[in-house]
Amino acid sequence: MADRIAVGVIRTSHGLRGEASVEPWTNAIDRFHELTTVTLVSPSGSETRGATIESVRAHGDRALIKFAEIASPEEVRTLRGWTIEIPESEARPLESGEFFLHDLIGMRMIDEGGQPRGEVVDAYEGGGGVLLNVRRADGKMYEVPFAAAICRRIDLAAKTISVDLPEGIDAD
Repeated sequence: MADRIAVGVIRTSHGLRGEASVEPWTNAIDRFHELTTVTLVSPSGSETRGATIESVRAHGDRALIKFAEIASPEEVRTLRGWTIEIPESEARPLESGEFFLHDLIGMRMIDEGGQPRGEVVDAYEGGGGVLLNVRRADGKMYEVPFAAAICRRIDLAAKTISVDLPEGIDAD
């Protein structure tokens, strides 16, 4: 996936025409209107298939996407949990202070004193925003909200995130 980025995930089918209800992983549903050819990637990453976006419409906080190659709700259901990915070269330019979630994975988390706090093994949209799943040196996992008050400095070149963790956030 190093050369692609995910812009959404298929959650379920919608209607009888084979539309997919997609959770966007982009700031604007309109981004899907700019896309034509995408790659659908299975949750395990072991399968991919090309797809052509035929139409897009907003439905609440989801995008309803009709792929030219998919004709029925049954076909969409087999793609539940698959991500919609585009070549990284087609990604929109980031503003200052913005990051792609995939760029955060593998970063070392250190506290303000330079002490290691773990490695980011996953970054995903949670109910209240982006969460980082962090593995400590002892193998235990914990979650950190990706918020400016906690994640003070992100250095992509050094692959570090300096954090000021609230009391107990990485406790056993």
